Amino acid sequence: MRSEVNGLQPETRRCLASKDSSPSHRRRLLLRAFVALCDGLARDRSGNVIVRLARDRSGNVIARVAAAIIPLIALVGSSIDLGRGYMAQSRLQSACDAGALPARRQLASYPNFNPATQSAPVVARGGLLFDNNFSDGQYGSINRSFTMVVQSDLSIQPTASIRLPTTMMQIFGITGIKLTTTCAAKLNFNNTDVMLVLDNTGSMADTNPGDPAPKIDELRSVVMAFYNQLEAAKTAGTRIRYGFVPYSTNVNVGYLLHSDWMVDSWNYQSRLPVNLGASYTWNYKPVTYGVSGIKGATGSDPIAGGAINAPIFWDSVANTPATVPIAFTGCIEEHDTTEISDYSNVDFSQARDLDIDTVPMAGDPRTQWRPMFDQINFDRAMNWDGSGAFTAAPTQVTNDFINPTLGGFAACPAQARKLDTIDQATLQAYLNSLSPNGSTYHDIGMIWGGRLLSPTGLFSAENTDMPGGPTNRNLVFLTDGLTNALDLSYGAYGVGPIDQRRWSPSSVLSLNRVVENRFTVACNEVKKRNITVWVIGFGTTLNPVLTSCAGAGHSFSAQNVSQLTAVFSSIAAQLGNLRISK
Repeated sequence: MRSEVNGLQPETRRCLASKDSSPSHRRRLLLRAFVALCDGLARDRSGNVIVRLARDRSGNVIARVAAAIIPLIALVGSSIDLGRGYMAQSRLQSACDAGALPARRQLASYPNFNPATQSAPVVARGGLLFDNNFSDGQYGSINRSFTMVVQSDLSIQPTASIRLPTTMMQIFGITGIKLTTTCAAKLNFNNTDVMLVLDNTGSMADTNPGDPAPKIDELRSVVMAFYNQLEAAKTAGTRIRYGFVPYSTNVNVGYLLHSDWMVDSWNYQSRLPVNLGASYTWNYKPVTYGVSGIKGATGSDPIAGGAINAPIFWDSVANTPATVPIAFTGCIEEHDTTEISDYSNVDFSQARDLDIDTVPMAGDPRTQWRPMFDQINFDRAMNWDGSGAFTAAPTQVTNDFINPTLGGFAACPAQARKLDTIDQATLQAYLNSLSPNGSTYHDIGMIWGGRLLSPTGLFSAENTDMPGGPTNRNLVFLTDGLTNALDLSYGAYGVGPIDQRRWSPSSVLSLNRVVENRFTVACNEVKKRNITVWVIGFGTTLNPVLTSCAGAGHSFSAQNVSQLTAVFSSIAAQLGNLRISK
């Protein structure tokens, strides 16, 4: 062994013997010595050096060790450095993803996002999250870099890179490894249905403090921005449908119904003239009217509309009753229901209004809806001066009782829309048709929002999942106030104190409480259909009835249009499936 060492260059021998030489310097010289030795052996003139070394056991130890150590060093060194590289690469990828996802989520909070002018805060947020997940110098890395680009399709595409200095592999001249990774975050939409149930009551004509326009105008602009945000984010081949249920005292759904779903005749709390010669009087009582004239040609055809003739006014000139046509405007009365004593155990065979799926049976008026002809109803026996009291008994008098329509207690909002795709111009025209009027009956809005959205009910043929995956179903319920039922109103349950279908003046619960309890039952039925419910209070504080309906994380209060815009943007971001796309 000494002979092999003595064969080294003097400089090498002195270095190996010196205690002051650095370890790295020694390794380099030793490696150079091993290489030189092997190279010399390989060039031996005899050409049989390796064979002789194998046979000669007297002095070939160092050569054998040299031949073995070199690949061993390479193997061990590469294993250590590559192991560090693998861990660093994995962490770098996770940090890249951690920066991409929050950035894409923040981007979704911008209606009509413009990459050219609004990218800076999005990129900054992504960079901050990357820094938090891969600190400078982690794993001994240097030259850390993170860049982010917002693409035209609003996907986020960051690139992260570092340089990882090696340890053992430096003796082979490999001083560092560059690691680079890319990731992308996209807000992908499955096929999505969104039913917007919008408060259309009279208070929507008011203006929130600090806002420039009435609530109904602000709502129009925010819903349009919400639509634009969803449409901009959807990918090719994805279907997003929108439906609308404006609600107040009632809902306008009549023209969406099949003719078989509507009765042929119905009793209205009206009046008929009684001829007493030179004078006249009115007999206030339930009056039956044939209403089949508003139906389509066949039972499966939609309601066509029309009018009925009713002798409900008096011609003072001719001193005779005046029969006038009363047009069907589209609002309805609910099918049979009952007053409920236990809302935790509802009998849906009796409270049919809360069964959001059952299809009416032709010829069975208990299961069918009834057209609302608002002008023919009267609040028996309430006088215009506020005197009188409600009664279910017929009453014959000469004076006029309150007519809910003329008194502003029989509001019929804009027509509801079934789920469908919609273009921007059509949507704007529809939103412009919303006109605030009436009182706040949350139950009828939730009931019909659920009926139009349910995949297993009236419109199941239209609401089934498309091939390729399930539909993401959402009901967005917006109100600007708490329940405000009025006993004078003529709505979806007739005149409450007279018809007494779901409530009567002798009930242990107030009419407001009955409305809220039925709202809760309807909301629970909606959620049973795998529908996500979102509840928004606009310029109002939500009560526990509304927040419980939505559930954790799905209820919001917005006191002005700026906050309302942020709420709808947040909902839009959550409707999609935010994910790493590569």
